[in-house]
Amino acid sequence: MIGMERSMGQSDEQRKLGLKNHARVHFFRISTAILTWILLGATLIYKPEWIRNGMRAGTRAIEAVGDTLPSYWGAQAEIVLRELGGFLWLQITAAILFVRFVLWLVAAAWRWRGR
Repeated sequence: MIGMERSMGQSDEQRKLGLKNHARVHFFRISTAILTWILLGATLIYKPEWIRNGMRAGTRAIEAVGDTLPSYWGAQAEIVLRELGGFLWLQITAAILFVRFVLWLVAAAWRWRGR
């Protein structure tokens, strides 16, 4: 495999930079997921009404999706999203995306300020 990479014109330094970038990306992903879980735990303790309101809004959204689909498919979509655990993971995924977006905004403002 190493011989193939060298034949493709990739130097050792390019491979190290690629590995470094790969590690940095995964560190960011893992750290934002951990930060989101910590924030969700703190929210559960200090502001549980925020989670309750989010769950209610999500339930309304799932019902709206189910209502727009034909009855057979709408019922199946509601079952999958609500009862089989998809709803919880959708909320956690949305929270992780929100945290990443906020961090992206902070980084973009930091870069803009530096120019």
